[in-house]
Amino acid sequence: MKTTLEEIMGALSRCGDDTQLKSGVLAGFVIRTHADPLQSRVFDAMDAAAVLHWFDADLLRRVLGISPDDANERFEALKGFSFVERYGGSQDEIRNVHENTRLGWRRLMLQERPARFRELSAMAASLYASEADPYLQVEWIFHLLSGSPNEGATELEKLDRAWSGGARPEHRASMARALRELLDGRFLAGRAMAWALMVVAWEQISRGEDSADAVGVAAETAMKLAQDTGDTRAEADAWCLKGDWLDARGKTADANVAFRECLKISRRLAELDPGNAGWQRELAVAHGRMGGVLESQGNLTGALESFGEYLKISRRLAELDPGNAGWQRELAVAHSRVGGVLESQGNLTGALESFGEFLKISRRLAELDPGNAGWQGDLAVAHSKVGGVLESQGNLTGALESFGEYLKIFRRLAELDPGNAGWQRELAVAHNRVGGVMKSQGILTGALESFGEALKISRRLAEIDPGHAGWQRELAVGLSWLAHVLEKQGRPADALPFREESVRQMKRTVEMAPAVARWGHELEQLEARLAACRARVAGGNGGNPRSS
Repeated sequence: MKTTLEEIMGALSRCGDDTQLKSGVLAGFVIRTHADPLQSRVFDAMDAAAVLHWFDADLLRRVLGISPDDANERFEALKGFSFVERYGGSQDEIRNVHENTRLGWRRLMLQERPARFRELSAMAASLYASEADPYLQVEWIFHLLSGSPNEGATELEKLDRAWSGGARPEHRASMARALRELLDGRFLAGRAMAWALMVVAWEQISRGEDSADAVGVAAETAMKLAQDTGDTRAEADAWCLKGDWLDARGKTADANVAFRECLKISRRLAELDPGNAGWQRELAVAHGRMGGVLESQGNLTGALESFGEYLKISRRLAELDPGNAGWQRELAVAHSRVGGVLESQGNLTGALESFGEFLKISRRLAELDPGNAGWQGDLAVAHSKVGGVLESQGNLTGALESFGEYLKIFRRLAELDPGNAGWQRELAVAHNRVGGVMKSQGILTGALESFGEALKISRRLAEIDPGHAGWQRELAVGLSWLAHVLEKQGRPADALPFREESVRQMKRTVEMAPAVARWGHELEQLEARLAACRARVAGGNGGNPRSS
């Protein structure tokens, strides 16, 4: 007969290099060999404790369906093990199983006792099913996906749509973390896996990681899972996700195809059930995505038509339910997209009117919930859009004021979450917009400072993700703007290295995304400016600010 040591060594050997499984195995042997007569009941309690992210005696009681006295005994026994710790370092009587052990135990339970895992997860989900707190809603979805995957997929889809445009970034980030745990541990399959992949990918996009390879892989995997399980709505969302990823990588023609597929499915679903406001909203968003790629391709007439549909549906939904903050935000974004095309067409009056609506709605939402960083970001962007039109109209004082608000809000947001690449990128753009107006006003020292701050951020982002064509392009443009101010100060020799780096950077960008025609034109312009700068330096007055 094998000894306990032999059993342990055999089980550990079967775990390979997987530290989580090894931790779970060791915890099991520690409990089984414990001399206390409670060992079998403690083993059951450990099942519940590993299913939960945190626990106390009452949570054990409710998940296991046992008496308060029994739960207290088991809780006290669990507290004595080294792999059980105070939750979050608090002094309350709340505990959690150490992360590696908890994940290993969960995985072993799913492999060896799947019915038990599903049963306890379903019980845990029931504890949070009617909670209004967003963090507890995350717990509900997490356990429901484990206990009843198909139902969990449906509820995740509903909650994600309810949160779209209205949830705080920290709540969406919490959901993404919970879903990553399930995905990384291979707890999900089918529809549940498809929706979890997409929610995590949308969170990556919101943080400025839209061109990351992981987003593309998630889109392809989710699409295959959606098609295999017949989830048409998930398939449409997967096409949309793929389109966003392709567009971020400069592949606008391929993005166009993806968005058309999303629009086709969304239109079919909306026609099947015209009274389904959720599907109407998805159709509106699909029109918006289509408009975006048409705008990128220079088809402004087509873009305005698509954005017009986006606005029309969004306005109808917002009027149906004025208290729905997500739909109000969607209406604001639709006004912004229409304004952007009108601005490109030279219709500055119409653009200012559209951006004014965007600003008005964004300000109202931001005042409703000052702690909602996403809505604060929308308000900042709205100020920027208004500032851009005012600058084009020659109202530099008004433009500087609007861009100043843009900068102020994004500086605060970037300080709150330095790891949010999307906010860092917006902060760089805000510095550039302020710098641009100062340059036009002749405030060259201030402009140089603003462009320098923007360049620092753009360089850091480009280094973080060398495969992000958009960020590489923004670095090239930032280098050019800083060089331009140096030339305006009469310092072409100082500007020359920035001009040279700008051209090199833009060449790399064009090589990454040759289908983006406008970037090729920008490269030609940067090369012409480099040639002019070299000519000035060769003329012999490059180093003296007073000599030109």
